[in-house]
Amino acid sequence: MMNYNYEQGVEHMRTLVEKATNRNQYSNSFNTNTNLIIQYPGHKRVGDYRLLTHLDEPPPKHTDIVQIIFDMTNNENYLSMIQDLEEIYSAGLKAHTDTIPNDIKDLIFWITLQEEINYPPPRMGRKLPFQRYFEAILAKQYPNIIKMQEVINRTNNHGGRTPSLLSNQFNNNIDFPIFYN
Repeated sequence: MMNYNYEQGVEHMRTLVEKATNRNQYSNSFNTNTNLIIQYPGHKRVGDYRLLTHLDEPPPKHTDIVQIIFDMTNNENYLSMIQDLEEIYSAGLKAHTDTIPNDIKDLIFWITLQEEINYPPPRMGRKLPFQRYFEAILAKQYPNIIKMQEVINRTNNHGGRTPSLLSNQFNNNIDFPIFYN
């Protein structure tokens, strides 16, 4: 059973790619704890890979996770959802989550690990998608401040400037997670 934090996940993927005897793109694979499919090597950096939920489906996108988080969030669990996201951000697969089930935690980890590999510090890495996931919770709880479609648009901002944070629109009414700064 794979139980990695982000640093261990990056090292695991880099080691797999470096030791792979077949270096053709996506020629090697393994299944995660919840049967996501990791195909490697990718094409961006050492350790890059393609994440699939099924062989006959396109790779999941960050907007898919934004929608899942939005759909899972309600008035009773939104604070737990924020805590769970913060826990996953900090501990990866070692996170103990109350609201986010293991299959979603696994999906979040593997899709954000790609960002950590391909856009390492000083770039945003996993921080950027976690900011959008948090905004999905905000859209559910505060639709008068941000609509879900705006979160989707901010998530799909490929090649554009990094969206500014929404912190100033909340007048210190909420505690922002560690990755929202």
